[in-house]
Amino acid sequence: MSEIEFLSPANSVSMADEWFEFASADHFWMRWRHRVLLQQLRRVRCQISNALEIGCGHGVVRQMIERDLGIPVDGCDLNQRALEKATKGDGRLFLYDIFDQNAEMLNAYDMILLMDVIEHIKDDVGFLSASLRHLRGDGIVVLNVPAHMFFYSKYDEVAGHKRRYNTASVAALFRAANVEPISILQWGFSLVPLLLARRVVLSFVSRQRTIRTGFTPPNKLARRGLDALQAIETHIPFAMPLGTSVLAIGRATSR
Repeated sequence: MSEIEFLSPANSVSMADEWFEFASADHFWMRWRHRVLLQQLRRVRCQISNALEIGCGHGVVRQMIERDLGIPVDGCDLNQRALEKATKGDGRLFLYDIFDQNAEMLNAYDMILLMDVIEHIKDDVGFLSASLRHLRGDGIVVLNVPAHMFFYSKYDEVAGHKRRYNTASVAALFRAANVEPISILQWGFSLVPLLLARRVVLSFVSRQRTIRTGFTPPNKLARRGLDALQAIETHIPFAMPLGTSVLAIGRATSR
């Protein structure tokens, strides 16, 4: 476990703690999202020497970024129980409320990561704006969000999602927070049938078993099939017309 540095008091968050039991680095969805993230960062070609993952939870994204980009990634969250699950990394781990605007944290990072975070936040514009103050002048912000309110289901409710997004609503969020979009991409087209099937299945499942049923990794055979779909989709040289998630990269124009 990483040593936690306490910069703010712990607080409740709109997130199902059970999710952390299943969201490991080898979960097919976590690896798919990570692959899309790396592809987009390579296309952006920014010089990144460090990063801050806001809403890092148990630190799996942080762990994967450090492994593949070779940079230290600090992580912060208000969920102390989730932070206590994080393994030791090259970066530091903070219990920190970004609205506290700790002087040590401001203007300190080349990249801010908001990986499936802002859909849990009522005021997403205010949260994104507060996040941007932790960037250096030419730094970038990367966010991933679930896509399309049509797919909103019982799973989203239990997971603590306030909304789902599309490329237009992410672009509008960027404009409201004075972020210049560099890339806004839908991904997970091949997962649409699974998302629709999950919506049906969960209508017969109790709320207590919703996260377990909706996010538990599949068996080995199904996982091989999903890995094959990931390999095909992430090698297609054009954007998908639909996706289950949106990944976006932008640069703050003023703060």
